[in-house]
Amino acid sequence: MMDEGPIIILRLPKIQQAIIAHPEPLRWYSSRKIEMEILELILMNRVTLGMDRQTDVILQESMKRQEEICLEVTQMMIREGSRLNYIINIWPHMLM
Repeated sequence: MMDEGPIIILRLPKIQQAIIAHPEPLRWYSSRKIEMEILELILMNRVTLGMDRQTDVILQESMKRQEEICLEVTQMMIREGSRLNYIINIWPHMLM
């Protein structure tokens, strides 16, 4: 089932047409999403190890980079013409 997921999505004509017409935004977003997921894993591991959020530099830099990614995605969505109601919702949606 996991292996067939991307193939099934490509069968949907509107999604396939959008991917073919505009591949660069999809690649850009995918790279930001992967980076966000890696940073979230780093954060979860550091918190599990009992690191302090106030003094741990890796935690602080990871959280800062996540905020930067959310800002980049927000700016790109606005540039592309998307209507954003709540900017704060971008972070959880990227991690879904």
